[in-house]
Amino acid sequence: MRNVTALVAAAALTAPAFALASPAEDVADYCDSPLRLADTGIEGAEELRRAFAPFAEEFTELTGVEMEFFPLSDRTSAANALRYDSIDLVLAGPSEYVVMTAVSGNVSPAFGLERDGYGAYIVAHSDLGLNGIEDLEGKHLAFGSVGSTTNHITQGWMIEDAGLSLGDDVRYTHAGDARVQTFVNGDVDAAAVGYRDVDIIEEYDPDLEYDIIADSGTMPRDVFVARDALGEECIQAISDTAMAYEDALFQAFVQPAADEPDTDEGQERSKYLGAKFVDDITDEEYDMVREAYEVLGLEL
Repeated sequence: MRNVTALVAAAALTAPAFALASPAEDVADYCDSPLRLADTGIEGAEELRRAFAPFAEEFTELTGVEMEFFPLSDRTSAANALRYDSIDLVLAGPSEYVVMTAVSGNVSPAFGLERDGYGAYIVAHSDLGLNGIEDLEGKHLAFGSVGSTTNHITQGWMIEDAGLSLGDDVRYTHAGDARVQTFVNGDVDAAAVGYRDVDIIEEYDPDLEYDIIADSGTMPRDVFVARDALGEECIQAISDTAMAYEDALFQAFVQPAADEPDTDEGQERSKYLGAKFVDDITDEEYDMVREAYEVLGLEL
């Protein structure tokens, strides 16, 4: 009995020491410095620096671990950068994430971004009288960039799932960032757009009459992807830090939207206003994107 009491007392005395440890301190203990950071939505070294500098500074202040920016040349180069250990952490959309898991293999979600208003529409000019996807037969549609989750992959999957064949039944053009202007100009009958793009349509032409003929509903979430070689302890510490200090880190993350709203990186960050960090991301969440790739005959 005396020995048990002594053990309990010892445990009570030592417990506070463990309680004092913070997720931020764990990052310093388990992760190398610097952590190399990339973003599949931003190209160019200076653009990436402007987009992530406030977040990186806040992260370093909290953890003592610095962040180094690694620019990407295109959406898919992140997969190879992870594969060859050129980057440690990358912000990716659902489409980019499934490519990374297919090409790199040894990657894991660290934490994610959950936002309202993240989904995909197909819009059509009202004077055409289109009521649904099946009415796109014989029409011309503008997609965004190849592989974009909300401007290509999702809508392409919806069209094929409705029994139409892209190319055979529906003519299409990949218009990239010009997809909205192409639609507004009347160069195409319909367009694949994200939820937020309807505001851009109305900025181009407030009087344009158009119909939403298809709606994806809520999409899988964006995710900070970590290479597994960082180690489970490091990845968990990054995740825990993002959640424990979400207010400060998220505010720093979206700061470019307020500081430089007219730049590409400012606009890229503005889509996350009102979002939040989450730590319940699972790989299964992205199976619908993998299915879309398969239906469209695209390689991962």
